[in-house]
Amino acid sequence: MNRLKMTSAIVVAMAVFVGCTAKEPTTGDFMRMHAADEKAMGLDQKEIAKNWDKGLALKKSGEKLVKHGEELIKSGEQDIMTGKHEIEQGNKDIIDGTKLSDESERVFHEKYPDLKLQIK
Repeated sequence: MNRLKMTSAIVVAMAVFVGCTAKEPTTGDFMRMHAADEKAMGLDQKEIAKNWDKGLALKKSGEKLVKHGEELIKSGEQDIMTGKHEIEQGNKDIIDGTKLSDESERVFHEKYPDLKLQIK
């Protein structure tokens, strides 16, 4: 960009210089101005192309990150579902186990009223 500004300044200076002299600009003057413009445009085009390449690389990198993030979320959601199922099953097992233990103690006491259980 600095080169573009510098080239533009040179072109303006040449135009002013040519304007200050009493003569019309020559074909050579126009050729020099055009060459300076083309050089600046070439640098500009290279910078634009370079930025486009950077943008494309950044876009591809971003797409990979999004895909990986989505995979992590999907895996995490599956883990959450599995975890919730295990908690639900665990709570059910606790309730069923408590009922079974309590019922066993009750039956034991009915059948063997004279025996004492040592429960800690």
